[in-house]
Amino acid sequence: MTPFMLRVAEIVGTPQDQLPELDELAPMPETRISRRIATGTGADRQVAIRSLAEQLVSEANAILGQADDRLQLVDETLPHELAFSVTHAGRAARVSTTFEDGTAYGRLVGDGFESELPHELDGPDALPDLIVRLLVESGVSHHHVP
Repeated sequence: MTPFMLRVAEIVGTPQDQLPELDELAPMPETRISRRIATGTGADRQVAIRSLAEQLVSEANAILGQADDRLQLVDETLPHELAFSVTHAGRAARVSTTFEDGTAYGRLVGDGFESELPHELDGPDALPDLIVRLLVESGVSHHHVP
């Protein structure tokens, strides 16, 4: 099992009232203020994060019991934007890269990520925390039937 799968298994296998505090169990993913970068670099980053998201969603769904809601990975391809959302039990996080005027910039949108300035994931290493937090906030251990 990967370290990510072990984190998900801990959440699923522990009653909600026995789980550590939210920020200890599922820290907020590292983010940074969105910045404009070259379009090629932005596209490469989006593809890398999207590929990792597919792997992590698959790993988490392998741990979740049949009675649990499954994580969903939904792609969006718009004229000037590449995006995907990871959803679970009515909660979602959307990771996107927008392309305009020869530059690209990333953006993270979802519950708990409100900010006056657009933010993006600090990199692929922030994605496991994002998915674990999504699971915990959606109450996955409430749904699990051991």
